[in-house]
Amino acid sequence: MPTYETLPRFATDLDRLTPEQRRKFRQTVAAFVEDLRAGGRFRAGLRRAAASLAPGPGGAAVEG
Repeated sequence: MPTYETLPRFATDLDRLTPEQRRKFRQTVAAFVEDLRAGGRFRAGLRRAAASLAPGPGGAAVEG
């Protein structure tokens, strides 16, 4: 039984990925799940510094 719900926006965004982007996404999800099951910290490639999410230069702007 799934423990998540796929929203239409996610499905649309996923459909727009190139095959290479989709492959990388699935690899990242697999690594994420593996790290969750291990119970430790997430590997460095999955972690983001809090400052990188701030708006402005070098940060990710969140669009509604």
